[in-house]
Amino acid sequence: MPPGTPTDHSPRDRFGPDHHAAGDRLGSPREATDVLALADRLFRWADARDWAGPDPYDGLTGPLGRLAVHPVLRQALLQAVKRSRIDLRPVLGIRPLRTATAAGTAAGACARLSASPVWRERALRLGGLAAAEQLSGRYAGLWRYEFDVQTRWAYYPATVPNLVATTFCADGCLDTGTLGDEAVRSLAHGLLEHLHNGEFFTYTPAGDVLVHNANLMGAALAARLARTGTLPGGLADRLVDAARGAVEVSLDGQRPDGSWPYGRGPRLGWVDGFHTGYVLLRLEQAGTLLGIDVRRPLERGVDHYLRHLFDGPLPRYFADGRSRRDPNNDATAVRMAAWVAHHGFVQADFARSVLAAVADRYPGLGTDARAKGWQGNRALWESPRWSAAPLLDALTALHAVLPAGRHPAAPAAQPTTAAS
Repeated sequence: MPPGTPTDHSPRDRFGPDHHAAGDRLGSPREATDVLALADRLFRWADARDWAGPDPYDGLTGPLGRLAVHPVLRQALLQAVKRSRIDLRPVLGIRPLRTATAAGTAAGACARLSASPVWRERALRLGGLAAAEQLSGRYAGLWRYEFDVQTRWAYYPATVPNLVATTFCADGCLDTGTLGDEAVRSLAHGLLEHLHNGEFFTYTPAGDVLVHNANLMGAALAARLARTGTLPGGLADRLVDAARGAVEVSLDGQRPDGSWPYGRGPRLGWVDGFHTGYVLLRLEQAGTLLGIDVRRPLERGVDHYLRHLFDGPLPRYFADGRSRRDPNNDATAVRMAAWVAHHGFVQADFARSVLAAVADRYPGLGTDARAKGWQGNRALWESPRWSAAPLLDALTALHAVLPAGRHPAAPAAQPTTAAS
């Protein structure tokens, strides 16, 4: 385990359906009320901007992106915008985006605190924004990114849905009850028809590459939809069968050391922090909903995650790599620290330490990295989808596992830009 990561080696069933680990008090400087205050501050920061801003993958949305017709040119332009220390977006005519994925992620985060009327209103509003972007027509029921994406293994335009956007949006809408029965049925049909190839769930309708985090997102979503009680029995059974098969595929893909590669293929063998986090969270969710015993794979995966993807409390981007800072990876590390603490793999002080280690660069928390001499790509940290929404999800999850976090205090209701 990384230095400063106290563990609990007791043999209790960490992944049983009724397990609730007794969390330790986090202590200064991140008490339960402080975590909730940070979540409120972050929400107000993003909401004042109408949840619009830069995105690490928005490089193809400007005029120059439309001229990049070759995959190499597309990837070069996208990566140049993403990695540049100077924000190239104003020069390239790239405008701020409001994405359904950010709204869906944030809606689910707010829903955890829905005992508070203020947080419930926030959850419903964001869930409604995500629900309004559900596709109709050929890909009815699914969701997309609002920008074209070129990766080393695939190209998918903004007109085509993908499984990651669909999962985050669907979960946010289901958490907030903002999808009607017909929309749920459309989602279920679309998931099976367009994002499942008979063996596993695919990243895009035309995709044939196994990407483990996306596959398990699809499995968990299919299992969740099957249990809504609003689907015809035959459709629910098909979802369960598809989900079970997909889980088995990714279980077979776990390496002897407990890790999962990003995907199946010669160029997809890397292991990184936030995708590993997605795999673990979705594997547990799918296993619980399907009644599949995944305790041992999860334990092996958590062991690898904690040993190889942290340098003390600071998350690593790649396994055993240097501590490269990335807002989504950092936020997912906080989310995962709360999760492993809840399941008793570490003491809760570790979750506090991770939050304290990563909080300095998020402008939504009131930090000013420029004043500290940091010269990185600040726009990346101002992204609603890549920064604010996943950190909000992490903060509300962390608050929920604290002893004082089960009955959140309501922040004072104040009008926001998006609500006014």
